[in-house]
Amino acid sequence: MALGTWGRVYLTPDINTLKFATKGLVAMTLSLYLAMEMQLDRPYWALISAVFLQIRPQSGLVIEKGLCQIGGTIIGGGLGVLIMALSMQMPAIALMMLMVWVFICATSSSLTRNFNLTYGFAMGAATAILVVVLTIVNNNSSQGVFDIAVARVSEIVLGATCATLVSMLLWPDRVRYIIHGHANTVIDETFKALTMHLDANISMNDARQQIMSALGQALTLNNDSSAVVYEGPHGPGRARAAYLLSQRALSMMAEMQTYGRLVREHPTLASEAFEDALKDIRDTMERIRSRQTYSERKREINGLRQRIQKAELQRHGTPLARRMAQGLMILLGYASVMIEAHHAINDAENTRLKAPRLSRHRDYMPALTIGIRSSLLFAIGAIIYVSTQWSSGVLMMVMPVIFGTMFASFPSPNAMLKNVMKGGLVGIFAALIFGNILLAQAAHEYIMLVVVFGGPLFLGLMAINNRAVLANGLGFCILYIILTMPSNNMSFNISSFMDRTLAIALGLIILYTVFRIVPSPNALVLRRRVIRATTDDMLQLWERSCRQSRERASDWFNGRMVERVQRLANFDSQLPEEERYLLDLGMTGMNFGHLILANYRRVTSLDNTPDTREALRQWQTALAHAYQACAWGDFDERFTDASQALLKRLREAGEMDDEQIELIEGMVRRLDLTLHRFAKMSSSRDQRDISDVLEQAS
Repeated sequence: MALGTWGRVYLTPDINTLKFATKGLVAMTLSLYLAMEMQLDRPYWALISAVFLQIRPQSGLVIEKGLCQIGGTIIGGGLGVLIMALSMQMPAIALMMLMVWVFICATSSSLTRNFNLTYGFAMGAATAILVVVLTIVNNNSSQGVFDIAVARVSEIVLGATCATLVSMLLWPDRVRYIIHGHANTVIDETFKALTMHLDANISMNDARQQIMSALGQALTLNNDSSAVVYEGPHGPGRARAAYLLSQRALSMMAEMQTYGRLVREHPTLASEAFEDALKDIRDTMERIRSRQTYSERKREINGLRQRIQKAELQRHGTPLARRMAQGLMILLGYASVMIEAHHAINDAENTRLKAPRLSRHRDYMPALTIGIRSSLLFAIGAIIYVSTQWSSGVLMMVMPVIFGTMFASFPSPNAMLKNVMKGGLVGIFAALIFGNILLAQAAHEYIMLVVVFGGPLFLGLMAINNRAVLANGLGFCILYIILTMPSNNMSFNISSFMDRTLAIALGLIILYTVFRIVPSPNALVLRRRVIRATTDDMLQLWERSCRQSRERASDWFNGRMVERVQRLANFDSQLPEEERYLLDLGMTGMNFGHLILANYRRVTSLDNTPDTREALRQWQTALAHAYQACAWGDFDERFTDASQALLKRLREAGEMDDEQIELIEGMVRRLDLTLHRFAKMSSSRDQRDISDVLEQAS
């Protein structure tokens, strides 16, 4: 009988899970020992700090997360002191200022792609809450505020430092090994997507799913590469190579999906020689995926490029067919660079590549929603505290803000919170038995404390190391630690335990309720914002292409598009399978940006006169607006007029030969087909939406 997820975690654990749990337990017991030796007020906060650093335990990631945690803690502590300095005698004003700070931290956390930085913002908000609220609860003086801030910062920094040192010294695991695995996966998934898109016998839906998988892997590679810079002098070189691989993978995906549509919907455009070339590409890509060494992969891709060039596909057939052949060479160029970048990740000592990280598209509407939600969580907790003067209410204010800020940007935050609450429920029972019954009977010594307290913690860490039950393990460990509160002066008071349990449970219930009551913005609104933002970026490409190289402008556009494409794909998954087109629409927008840059470079390299540049600018503007119009179910005729004006201008100028102009004409023809197709699909979908609304109204 097959074991379930929990059975695999605890009945048949792998060696990595056991090592992870052991490292985590060592880090936590070390931080607890030092905190107790230093006579800190609340040593358990050092343990909580160490718990969060166990997520993604590789050395570089732990260092990055530790720096973000320490930075957020110091800033939050300083802000807490400042708030109390301004409003020591006015607690209500202090809480209002604190609510504003929580809003700023939560909003900012959602505008970053780096989860470690998100966690830093969460710690900044939590530390400020602890400093301000504990000062209010204890009626402390100005000196007391400073002491509380120093204690909280010391506890959290101590936990982060211990976790970082243990991660680096005990069974160290390096980010570069993860990056190497990610890079292999990106190449494999992207080349598989190319093979599927160029095979008319494979359904477009299957090819679409494959490209989504490749997109996710490219984004993961880009995000994880930031931490490799902390691993030795060659870390920055590995990071740059990983960024380049991600960028070219995205460029290849943007190019391939359009040709996949043409291969399926316009088979008459392809000659026999073209079909042979497609088969050669598919076969070679499959061989490259099975090759393990750089030299073998490089030999395969170079041989393929030479064979395609010898076929001279760009010199025969209609303008559109020649443009398709040119696109194949572009795809193979991207593949070659991806192989070079993968080699540079492994051989950073002898290879130097340059590439920026993926840019970030920041949609402020969802970010503001997350900020409002987090500040509302704090406000509800503050109102309950002010009304009841409940000393344990600080937990009710801190925990929802931490979890709400960390999980808000996840695709399914409600599901994450459910799992945290399930794990926390088990943690409550464990804290009652081990922290208040068994420890009360044991000798009050550090060794006995670790022996009794560490067993359940080890089991919780085993869950954290498995992605499927990570949220459960995190909820268990956090609540188990907070409710046990290991320290020099532990009290075994069931009424106090129940008081803290009630505060945390109420805070998590409020958190889950607020997430349900204040949902993310409507999907249709977000979809329109994504399309409008894509259009705006396409309009900016003209200015960027004038100021920067084509590669830099392309990289900027890729980074801003990747999350938009993922968001459109999420909207797509909510539609019936036969009506899904939003992913294709997003990838087409990415491809249009690359076409704008390529056409700009191709034309201006031969004809850079003011009249030609103005015709190009008008064509680009018309294409951007036509893309937005087709997303709303309309075809903008201004694109046709601008295209004809551009072709006319190029012919009159005489700087480009007929073959080059025909290639541009083929590109325009392909764009025309694509825009008409999306306009028809979008129009049909809008009509169905209207019919559904009328039917519901009747």
